[in-house]
Amino acid sequence: ELQHILLEAMSEGGENLHDLEHEWVLWEHAGGAKRDPNAWKENMKQLCKFKTIEDFWRYFNHIPKPSEVFYDGESRKRIGPEGKSVEEYSLFKSGIEPEWGDPANRTGGEWYFRQHLEGDVLNMYWQNLVLGVVGETIEDESDDGFMRNHINGARVVDKGKSYPMFRLELWINTKDPEIKERIRVKLVEAVVDGLPPNRRGQPKFEWKDHS
Repeated sequence: ELQHILLEAMSEGGENLHDLEHEWVLWEHAGGAKRDPNAWKENMKQLCKFKTIEDFWRYFNHIPKPSEVFYDGESRKRIGPEGKSVEEYSLFKSGIEPEWGDPANRTGGEWYFRQHLEGDVLNMYWQNLVLGVVGETIEDESDDGFMRNHINGARVVDKGKSYPMFRLELWINTKDPEIKERIRVKLVEAVVDGLPPNRRGQPKFEWKDHS
C-alpha cells in the first residue's frame, strides 16, 4: 500500500526514488488578507511541487506544522524574516488551484470538520490526511475505476479568534452520493490512523457543495 511506502521512505532515505501517481503542490496562505477575493489570492503562495515520495518528505518535514503557526489560545505565531502569520495550508494536484472557482473544484464540493484539537492531534490529523491524499489511499482501487481520480486536494485552516478552532477539508470533483460516502468512510479511517483510541476523537465530517 502506497501509504506504507510513504512512511518507509521517510525512515529509509536513500537514492531510489518512488514516483507518486500525480504531481502535487503545497500552498501557504498568509494571514491578514482583507475580505476581498483578490487580496486573499495575493496572500496565497506556492511552497513546493513534488512528484516523488522522497521529494514529498524533503519538503513536508521542513514546513512548520499547523500547531506551530496557528492560533493556540494565546497568540498566532509569526514566522520568517518578514514575521508573517499563516492561516492555512493547502495541498492540491498540480494544475488545480485551492479555490472554489477553479473548474476542477466547481463540479464537486468538500468534506470538512471544524473543532478544537490539541496541537499534536491537529498535526497528526493533517499529516494523515496529506498521506492519504498523496498516497491515493482514500480513493480505494476498484475493478471498474469507480473511486479513482475524484480527490483534488486538502486544506487545514486556522479558524481561531478568541478560542483555538481548526478546520480540515477534503475537496473532491463530484457530488455523486455513493462516491462521496465511500470517500467519507475512508477519510475518517485515514485521519485517525496511528492515534491511540483515547486521543482519536470522532471527527464528524460534513458536506458542502462548491456550486
